[in-house]
Amino acid sequence: MDRATFNSLVNEEVDKIFELNHTKGTEYAGDDDALANFYHHASQLGLRPEQIWAVYAGKHWDAIMSYCKKGEVLSEPIEGRVRDMILYLFLMLGLVAEKNAGTT
Repeated sequence: MDRATFNSLVNEEVDKIFELNHTKGTEYAGDDDALANFYHHASQLGLRPEQIWAVYAGKHWDAIMSYCKKGEVLSEPIEGRVRDMILYLFLMLGLVAEKNAGTT
């Protein structure tokens, strides 16, 4: 894939990830706090939000690894899992930023 084609793919995917953040993100965490779901479950279970993140992100990573191994996934297209994983990496950046800012 040449660089121009790759750059177009990245730009298109960023738009899809923003939409995913709007739809799934709002379902999971609500409109106000993108990280609320991690804090809520961490509090209920006596864990850190990063540990909750690891479980959620891990299932997407497992699906990606299964695709790498088997060449297919059964539950949803691999593109969706990759977008989910990218979004989860952004959510981790949010958790790290809040921790570094001392707001948690």
